[in-house]
Amino acid sequence: MDLLEKLKNDPQNPNLYREYGIQLLKENRGDEALEVFSTGLVYNPFDYVMRFWRGRKYIGREMYVQSASDLKLAAMTNPEDWECWYYLGVACYLAGLYEEAKAAHERSRTNMIKYGIKAVPATVDWYWMICMKLGQKEEAQAVLDYVYPGMETEDGDYLARTLLYKGYYKPENFVEERMKEIQNPERPRIYEQMLTFGLANYLHYQGRDEEAVPLFKSLAESPDNRSLFAVKQAMEQLTELGIAYTVPKA
Repeated sequence: MDLLEKLKNDPQNPNLYREYGIQLLKENRGDEALEVFSTGLVYNPFDYVMRFWRGRKYIGREMYVQSASDLKLAAMTNPEDWECWYYLGVACYLAGLYEEAKAAHERSRTNMIKYGIKAVPATVDWYWMICMKLGQKEEAQAVLDYVYPGMETEDGDYLARTLLYKGYYKPENFVEERMKEIQNPERPRIYEQMLTFGLANYLHYQGRDEEAVPLFKSLAESPDNRSLFAVKQAMEQLTELGIAYTVPKA
């Protein structure tokens, strides 16, 4: 008996909604999964898995406050899950809730280190950006102590960016040189866009907006990978700077 048939026979079972929603995610049917999770949460509002995934899907829809609401409950229900805190930090950052984003990424980093998760550069990068937004430059510099050249990580693009902030890499030809170092990248265009945003953001905080803005615009106006955080962040940064950009037609 498949999950849909089981749901027909047991329509108030939150576990079945969770399973079916995850199945839909694996089939890249995200919008349908969001609706299934929403229904499942009626029957178990404290199911952190459904809360987490619905929150993730809300980020893709640019519903950042709604995302943060779901992800905060998911994180508090399962406080040892680094991913809940990580994406809560992302949602809060994109919603402009910087102090909440900062606290979330601190919790995420603590859990990553505690459980040996090889994604520390990613949460360090977000924490650095948050501190810079808040004008806390000394704290932004201090968090870079958690990254170093050659560290084992799942996120080579985030590691490269944080090493740029740290001064290990220079901004000149940063993207081009880092792209040469990628060995069999799974998604080279995404890697390039992530590096480009890191460089643009670094230049912005160095007071070099004449160089940063064209990079932000190249991302904000890119027709590909519209759901990428680097693209969404570039749009957010241009809006904050009061600079117009053109969103490509779907």
